[in-house]
Amino acid sequence: MDDPRHVFLSAGEVMARYGWGKTRGYQHLKDCDLVPPPVMTHPNRWRLDQLLAWEEKRMELAEAALQAAVPPEREPSTVSELLPQPKRRRRAV
Repeated sequence: MDDPRHVFLSAGEVMARYGWGKTRGYQHLKDCDLVPPPVMTHPNRWRLDQLLAWEEKRMELAEAALQAAVPPEREPSTVSELLPQPKRRRRAV
């Protein structure tokens, strides 16, 4: 495989890599806060190693957000907590 530092992707190749359509893809590629800026212009080309580093950073941020959002599991105190809970509760008459 070629060294990622020497592989340059066109806008179409970047959009295909991430599964973006043309309209959304060009919007994302213009947003330098979202995607690293191209290293070459006229025509625009993105270096594969920079995109790989960007992907790693995004995955780390997503994993950190997931860890912060999911509370740590606790041990159930009763057997009824292990059973599926009813969808509706009966009203007391």
